[in-house]
Amino acid sequence: MAREDLTAAAQDLIGPDEIRAAGVFGLQDDYVAVTAGGVAAGAAMPDSLGPGGAGVAAAVGVEAGRQANAAAKGVTERMLVAVTDGAIHILAMTLVGGIPQRELMSFDRDRTQVEVKKFGLSRHLSLEDPNSGRSLALTGSTAPFSPEAKGDKAAISELGR
Repeated sequence: MAREDLTAAAQDLIGPDEIRAAGVFGLQDDYVAVTAGGVAAGAAMPDSLGPGGAGVAAAVGVEAGRQANAAAKGVTERMLVAVTDGAIHILAMTLVGGIPQRELMSFDRDRTQVEVKKFGLSRHLSLEDPNSGRSLALTGSTAPFSPEAKGDKAAISELGR
């Protein structure tokens, strides 16, 4: 889905507050759980399937770990972060097609502490509302070849204002 279409779909979901920037972010991986899932799945494959079969199983295990991590946090693996003047809206997105589905949560911009850290060609975005204790750790892309980079950079820039 084109960036303009994502923003329009998000606008329909959140209502009249104008979206200043929006980007597609993934839930920050729990690297221990994801790695453990991948290793366990790869090790469980019979040797007769060879290294290719073990590799596919490991990838399936990593994906299962990501899904479990997202479900435990009450979110989806991919989310649209829509930034308005007053709020940071977190919208569920489908993995296939990337269509915003519903609002998962929102953070008040005035009360939310935003932290951005470089992680290779990605950025780790941490949102924390100290009043409610709610927090969310996301990963976005700034890689020049990533279709999501332009929106992610715009959202991160807007959150830095």
